[in-house]
Amino acid sequence: MSATDRIRYGNLSAPGMQGLFGLSLPVFGAALVALAVSLFLMILAEWWIGLLAGVVCALVLAPTVIRVAHDRTLYQRMGLALSGSRARSTGRNRLIAGPAGRTPDGTFRLPGIAAQSEVKDYQTAFGLPFAVVAIPSTDHYSVVLEAHPTGNDVIDQSVIDAQVAQWGAWLTLLGQEQSIVGASVTVETSVDSGLRMRRSVLTPVRDDASAFGKAVASEVAEGFGANTPAISTRLTITFSGRAEGKRRPRAEVIEDIANLLPELMDGLGATGAGSHVRPSTSQDLTDYVRTAYDPSVAAEIELARAGEGTGLSWTDAGPAYHEVGYDHYLHDRAVSMVWTLGGVPRGVFYDTSLKRLLSPDAGVARKRVTLLYRPIPATRTASMVDRKERNAAMVSGAGRTRRGANTAAVKAAKQTADEETAGAGLTLFGMVVTATALNSSGDLTRASSEDLRAARQTIASQSSKARLKMRTALNSADSAFVAGLPLGIVLPEHTRIPASVSDSFI
Repeated sequence: MSATDRIRYGNLSAPGMQGLFGLSLPVFGAALVALAVSLFLMILAEWWIGLLAGVVCALVLAPTVIRVAHDRTLYQRMGLALSGSRARSTGRNRLIAGPAGRTPDGTFRLPGIAAQSEVKDYQTAFGLPFAVVAIPSTDHYSVVLEAHPTGNDVIDQSVIDAQVAQWGAWLTLLGQEQSIVGASVTVETSVDSGLRMRRSVLTPVRDDASAFGKAVASEVAEGFGANTPAISTRLTITFSGRAEGKRRPRAEVIEDIANLLPELMDGLGATGAGSHVRPSTSQDLTDYVRTAYDPSVAAEIELARAGEGTGLSWTDAGPAYHEVGYDHYLHDRAVSMVWTLGGVPRGVFYDTSLKRLLSPDAGVARKRVTLLYRPIPATRTASMVDRKERNAAMVSGAGRTRRGANTAAVKAAKQTADEETAGAGLTLFGMVVTATALNSSGDLTRASSEDLRAARQTIASQSSKARLKMRTALNSADSAFVAGLPLGIVLPEHTRIPASVSDSFI
C-alpha cells in the first residue's frame, strides 16, 4: 500500500465556542460589553469619558489576545510567574517527607494533588485480583491494566487499520458508561537492567550440571540484556463515585467496577493491546510509582520483585525530597522535565505518527508518554455537535476576516456531525510527556543544565516530527508529573473551576 492510499486521521478541533475575529466566545462577549459601556458613557456623559473607558477596557482585554511563548496569553504567563515566585518565597515548592521531614504522619506519601490517594486490592466475581486507586477529594476510583502490545512491524496494514478502528470503538464504549469519567494510556521506555534476561538464562541450569556448562551459562548471562530498552504500557480507567450529583457508597462503586472490568478488558483484545491484558495489583502500582520518583532504585526493586517482593506500601511510594523549579522538577536523585499538549495538532496523522515519540531514546533515562482521554457522555454528544455546528456557521457568516479558517471550521463541524450521527463518540484528549534523568549534579537541590538540555532537545525533536505543539509545564511540573502516571488523575477536576462548569462552555 502506498503512502497516498493509507488511512489518514484528523478533524481535531479545540474545545469551546468561537466568537468573531478569531476571539474566543468569552473574550468576544467581554469586548461587546466593553463597547456598549463606552458608547453608553459617550451618550450620557462626556465623549472623552466614554473614550477613556474604552481605552481602559481595551488595555484590560489585550493580554487575553496577545500570545507569547508556547501559545500562552500574557495573563497566563503573568499568572504562572506570579504563582511560581509566591511558592518559592513561601517554600511551598519544596517538600521534605519521611520521619525527619515535614509531613504530619512521617510517611512518604505522593505529593500535591495525589497526596490523598489510596490503593486497595479487590477481586472480580471470577476471582481476578485488581487494585483501585481512590482519590477522595474528587470521588474518583481508577483501575490500571497492564498491556503487552505486539507492535506493528510484522503486521499487515489492513490489520493495523482495523486495530485503530477498534480502539476508536473502545473509546466510544467508555462514553456510553455514565460512571466512566476518564481514561489514559501510559507508555514508558527505560534502560533495562538485564536482570530478567539473566535469570531466564541461569534458571534452567541444574545444580548437578558440569562445571563447564555452568561456566558457559554464567558467561553468556554476564551483561546479557543490560542497556537494552524496556517498554511498559498501562491503561487506566477512571470511574466517578457520584451519580446524579450524589455520592455513592464505595462498596457500590467497587461492585460496578468489578462487573464492568471483564467487558472492558475483552474490548481491548482487537485493539493491538496484546493477548495478555491484566489488572495491576496494589503492589505493582506501588513499586512502579516508587521507581518513577527515584529511578536509581529500579534495579533493586526489580531484584526484590523477582524474589519475595519489595514489601513497600503506598505511603512509601512518594519521594523523600522534591522541589518544583520554573521549568523542571527535582525528585529524590532524579530531575524531570514535563510537557503538555499546547494546542490542536497540525494537519493529518497516520497510525505511525507517534512512533518516534514512543520509541526508546538514549538521551533520557526514562521517558513516559501519557495520552489522556475524557469521553463525552453519549447523552451530551448530539447537543454538543449541534452547538458546535451552529457556532461555526455563525462565525463563518458574520466574519469577513479569517475566511479560510472559518470555512475549514464549518467543514470540520459538518464532518463531526455526520460521524456522530453514524454512531461515533466524542472524546476530549490531551498528552503529557515526561523525560527523567538521574541528577548528575550530585546536589539534590540543583539540576544539571546538561541533563535539562538533553531532555529538552530530545522531546522537541520527537514532538515536532509528530506535528505536536508541546509546551513546558512551567511552575507546575509536579502536578503534570503525577498526571502522567497511570493513577487516573483527571486534571480538570482539580482546578479552581471544576470540569462540571467549564464543560458547559464546550
